[in-house]
Amino acid sequence: MSSQDYLASQRDRVEEALDRLLPAAGMRPPALNEAIRYAVLSGGKRIRPVIALTASEAVAGEAGDVEAAIQAAVAIELLHNYTLIHDDLPAMDDDELRRGRPTVHVKFGEAMAILAGDALQALAFEAISAPTGLAPDRALRLVQTLARAAGPAGVVGGQVEDIAEGVPLDAERLAYIQLHKTADLFRTAAELGAIAGGGDDDDIAALSRFGECLGIAFQIVDDILDAKPGEPPETTSCLRLWTPEEAREAARHYTKEAAANLVDIPGTQASAALSDMAEQLLVRVV
Repeated sequence: MSSQDYLASQRDRVEEALDRLLPAAGMRPPALNEAIRYAVLSGGKRIRPVIALTASEAVAGEAGDVEAAIQAAVAIELLHNYTLIHDDLPAMDDDELRRGRPTVHVKFGEAMAILAGDALQALAFEAISAPTGLAPDRALRLVQTLARAAGPAGVVGGQVEDIAEGVPLDAERLAYIQLHKTADLFRTAAELGAIAGGGDDDDIAALSRFGECLGIAFQIVDDILDAKPGEPPETTSCLRLWTPEEAREAARHYTKEAAANLVDIPGTQASAALSDMAEQLLVRVV
């Protein structure tokens, strides 16, 4: 099976798990559950949950648990979607479109969008803490890892820096935003997968660094793709500090570093697929 087919099969597993674990359409309160399903089941690349599943299979230790890996994958995607809903709000980026469709607050109202985001964050922790065959210490580590990424030292802190007004963008602030607004969830996805898959501390550390580097490269490419000819870059875009060529070189550097962290992971199709994913994300056009 090619890496492309392998990753596509992982995405299919994610879609099935999301549909199964989300509140059913029509359940009370129906307006909330409709907003939740609209936000989550609206396409998306599913990069983070695919990383989690694939990282789990890359280590595939005896202490691993397939169901725990699936729940971890769902949890990171639910958490990611909560951040997107809140990021789109008028008080944040005030975006009207997401994935080519009206954002949640445009379609359902601002109050419902806030509540849907809150609900998704809670559902993420419900998913990752559900009982599995994983050893208690590993199950606890999954929850702690997700909580760290969700909190002030993770995506919330990154978002605060991203929306701060009147704060000059320098190299230190840019690196903080790249790491905590974007890369933290990539890193966490890989860590969760490695923990659920039974990886040892070296495996977890290597996959954590893979995810972090991949996430930074992803954000750099995002900044490049978001740039509009003839218009100044967004206030926290790396293109405020770097030329487009410098940005492309930085993205290539982090992609190469991400792949280098897979060298000591067993030579399975899963680890090869992670490396191929990194290369695909580097050259993406959307």
